Amino acid sequence: MVVRLLVWALAVTIWASGGPAWAQDVEMGKQVFAACAPCHAPDQNGMGPRLGGVLDRPAGTIEGFRYSRAMKNSKIVWDEKSLDAYLAEPQKLVPGNLMPFSGIADPQKRSDLIAYLGTLK
Repeated sequence: MVVRLLVWALAVTIWASGGPAWAQDVEMGKQVFAACAPCHAPDQNGMGPRLGGVLDRPAGTIEGFRYSRAMKNSKIVWDEKSLDAYLAEPQKLVPGNLMPFSGIADPQKRSDLIAYLGTLK
C-alpha cells in the first residue's frame, strides 16, 4: 500500500510539473547541433537564420534573413519550452514554416541541443 502511494505521489508530481525533467548535456547538444550546422551558424545567417542569442528572442526577427510569413506572424518568443516544441515537430508548432526538417523525436537530444543553443551568444 505504501509503495502504491509513493508511486502515485511521484506520478502526480511529474504530471504537475509538466513532465520529467531532463538533465542537459551541453557537449552532447553540440554534437546534435552538427546536424543543424549545414544551414545554421551561431553568428551569421546562412540557409537558416543565425542561432546565437536565440533564447528569449522573438521568432522571425533576425535582420537580413528572409523568414516565412508563418514564422514572422507566429508571435513566439523562443524559450526552452517553445524550442522544445518546435524541435520536436516544426510544422506542428509553426504550420507553413519553410524549414525542411521533420524534427527530433528524442526528448533528451532536444534538451541537450537547447542547452547548447543557450551557450551561443
